[in-house]
Amino acid sequence: MPEKTLSFSPYAYANDNPISMVDRDGRYAVSVHYDITYKTLIGLGYSRERADLIAHYSSTYADHPNAGPMLLDNMGHGVSPSRNPLAYRMSQGIAYDKTANSQEESNSNWHSMMSDAEADAGMTEKDAMNRGLKFGWDNIFDSDSGKDLGKLGQGLHALQDAMGHKGKKTSDHLGFNFSSVKQTLFTDMFGSTRQASNLTKSALIVTDLLQGKKANLKDGDRLNVTGMSGGQLQQVLQLLVKQGFQGNIKTD
Repeated sequence: MPEKTLSFSPYAYANDNPISMVDRDGRYAVSVHYDITYKTLIGLGYSRERADLIAHYSSTYADHPNAGPMLLDNMGHGVSPSRNPLAYRMSQGIAYDKTANSQEESNSNWHSMMSDAEADAGMTEKDAMNRGLKFGWDNIFDSDSGKDLGKLGQGLHALQDAMGHKGKKTSDHLGFNFSSVKQTLFTDMFGSTRQASNLTKSALIVTDLLQGKKANLKDGDRLNVTGMSGGQLQQVLQLLVKQGFQGNIKTD
């Protein structure tokens, strides 16, 4: 994968070149989205309660699954319904109406995919993946510094799916052929999550920066900015300089 090293001093900032690099890995079920986000947040020092809430928004809230996939997911991961962090939480005041149509083909970009009609019209998997990455980062930056948990959750979800769906079309993921069965029953629940976890960590570090928190970065660390626009990257770099960060950050 292409790599850039960004050097910082109190007087230097900005890299105005759009970053639009593609990385590919597995594809994930609802519980895997939860696990990726929860474990990453704990690793960044968040409390269990806060990590659980944000992870719920990146999984159940963003995906808005119906009972069938949820049950299959629970069975595949040995989750007990009585202690299921994925269950809907209306009683806790969470409203899911904004993602009620999450599974509609018209919202394929929410999952870094494309509809069959878009594929027939010439959209490529790379196009669909890049569109999903843009949707993800736009939601991260529009989340009011992470205060809008709905946007934050959808942003994280789309970035994770970009690493998993590979820009696939609907029938490749949910059809009735060998490829779709392998995708849905195996890769969705047990696929590699390394790249998605890496991108999730970077997105959450960016969220912390937007909140004015001290960057969880040190000289020589890597920040995954796959799909981030040039303007968004420049904003991140300016926030790092404002904090007085000095050293090198590797981006990919």
